[in-house]
Amino acid sequence: MKTFIKIALVLALGLSASSVLAFHDAGVAYCAGCHTMHNSQNGALVDAAHPAGNEYLLNAGNGTDTCLRCHAGYGQFKNGEGFGPGGDYYWVTRTFSWVSRGATLSSPGDSHGHNVISPARGIAQDATLANAPGGTFLSSRLGCTSCHDPHGNQNFRLLYGTQLGPKYDGTRYSFAYPAPLALGNSRNTYGTQPGVETNTDHTIYKSGMSNWCANCHTALHDNNTTNFVHPTRAMGSTIAATYNAYVSSDDLSSGDAATSYWGLVPFEAVNVDLATADPANYTQGPTGQDEVMCLSCHRAHASPFNDIARWDMSVNLISLSHPLTTDVGFIQTDVDRKYYNYTFVANQRSLCNKCHVKDEFDHAGATH
Repeated sequence: MKTFIKIALVLALGLSASSVLAFHDAGVAYCAGCHTMHNSQNGALVDAAHPAGNEYLLNAGNGTDTCLRCHAGYGQFKNGEGFGPGGDYYWVTRTFSWVSRGATLSSPGDSHGHNVISPARGIAQDATLANAPGGTFLSSRLGCTSCHDPHGNQNFRLLYGTQLGPKYDGTRYSFAYPAPLALGNSRNTYGTQPGVETNTDHTIYKSGMSNWCANCHTALHDNNTTNFVHPTRAMGSTIAATYNAYVSSDDLSSGDAATSYWGLVPFEAVNVDLATADPANYTQGPTGQDEVMCLSCHRAHASPFNDIARWDMSVNLISLSHPLTTDVGFIQTDVDRKYYNYTFVANQRSLCNKCHVKDEFDHAGATH
């Protein structure tokens, strides 16, 4: 009998874990995971902070609060130790400032990410931008469900596409472009979890990412290279060869295309077979057909740096990236976690050089 009970307990625990991990899988999740009919359960309020209940009968203050009830713990809001491809929303709550050449400069939290409004987590509406740069989507309506469909679909990361856009002002915001094609890892993105981004273990992007971003940032997606816009298109053979050869500012030419992928500088591998590719072991560098995209330089959720950048684009040396221990507003863990667990040579210049190798004539110790 004891053996039977032990087996039953193991099976029950296994089913429970599976149910949690599959919450959004196979269609709509169980309704009570996000909604409450009467804000009441067992004689107590489901959401004590909002006794009158919430819009859409949510069991937390708003859509983003509801999402982060689970996803904060997965690493999407985890004190900066969420090392997933999208980044950790914690960074939008952190502002750093410093004095340079007599002027006070800053890296404000508003600029560190998409300011998905979450009163429970201290994320307010973007105080600087009234709407998406290059578009019309209002900052006052931005949340997790502006991009992700909480009721499930067949797209990568449940992203909205052309068939159905996000809820917006009593209707639906129309998306002109479909969801991108990509293959990701686990939603667990902290510590030693399988979703932590590295040069080997990372999302494999195939196509459509920049167009999808253009659903909200339309005017930023002009491939006119005589303008101020960085193109989002095929790299070409010269840039691809540079990317593959580049190892660091101290080694510009010994890279191998089979192992040259940098998790911090991703690209779209347009010919990859997502049915057979392994996002836990993908190191292949680009060909000339592969494409630069928005996420080559930016994170989707948040980063420690201005403009949601993957690296600090305001300095010439990675070692000078803010936050620094001399900044106002720093805490040591912010400094320690800003580049995940990536390591760099002491003389490493901006990671723009992975494609553009403008550090060719720099020398060790140069600071100009």
